[in-house]
Amino acid sequence: MQQFKNIVRKNKILFSFAKKLMLVKSIPLIDFLNFKKLWLFKKVYPYTMVGYARLSNVYELANLVEKNKISGAFVECGVWKGGCVAVMAFEAQKFSSGRKIWLFDSFEGLPEPTQKDGPIAKEYAQNKAGGNLKTIDRCVGSLEDVKEIFFKKLKLNPDNIIIKKGWFQNTLPESKEKIGKIAFLRLDGDWYESTKVCLDNLYDNVIIGGYVVLDDYGCWDGAKKALDEFFAERKINPELIKIDDTGVYFKKP
Repeated sequence: MQQFKNIVRKNKILFSFAKKLMLVKSIPLIDFLNFKKLWLFKKVYPYTMVGYARLSNVYELANLVEKNKISGAFVECGVWKGGCVAVMAFEAQKFSSGRKIWLFDSFEGLPEPTQKDGPIAKEYAQNKAGGNLKTIDRCVGSLEDVKEIFFKKLKLNPDNIIIKKGWFQNTLPESKEKIGKIAFLRLDGDWYESTKVCLDNLYDNVIIGGYVVLDDYGCWDGAKKALDEFFAERKINPELIKIDDTGVYFKKP
C-alpha cells in the first residue's frame, strides 16, 4: 500500500489526467497504472479528435508491430493536427526501429463529399456534395500543429518523418512506390472518395500480417461503403474488429 501511495505522490499530474479520462472515457484500470502511456496521451490529446479507445488502439497496434518486428512503414491518411500518428511515431522511435512515418493531409480540411456519402454528409458540408477537391472548412488542421507535437513536444527524429501536403488523389499515386511496404495503415478521411483512393493506392503495399484501421466506419456512410466495396472488388473478407462505435481495424490476410 505504501508503495502504491508513493507512486501516486510522484505521478499526481498523470493521475489527475487519468481520473478525468475515467469520468468520460471509461479508461481501463490497467491503463490507469500505465504511466508512460498516460504521459504520451496527455501530450497528444490536444492534437486529436479520437476518443480514448481509438487512441489506445493506435498505441497497441504500433507496439504489436514493433514487438513482432513486422517490417514496413507507418502511414496515416488524414492526420488533422497529428495526434494519432504522433503516437505511432513515438512508439516507433521508442523501439529504435528506424521505421519511416508517412503523413498525408490536405491541411485545408475536408473536401466536398459526393452523393455516395449520403444526406448527413451533404448537410455537414453545407449542401455541397459535388466531390470537388475544394475545402468545406471542416476538420482543418495545420502543418504547424503537426510540427509542434512531433518536434517540440515529443522531440521526434525528423529524419524518419515524411509529410505530404495535398489532396490524397494527387499525393498518393506519386508516393506509393516511395513508401514501399506498409506495416500499419490508418485511414481517417471521412468520405467515400477519400477512403477509396487510399485503399486503391496503398492496400497492396500493406504486407500480409500488417494492420489497417478505418477510423470512420461506424460514423460516415461513405467510409463504410468504400471499405465494403473494396472488399467485394478484391473478393476478400478479413475479420473486422470493432474498436468502438466508430472505428474498426483488420489484419491483412
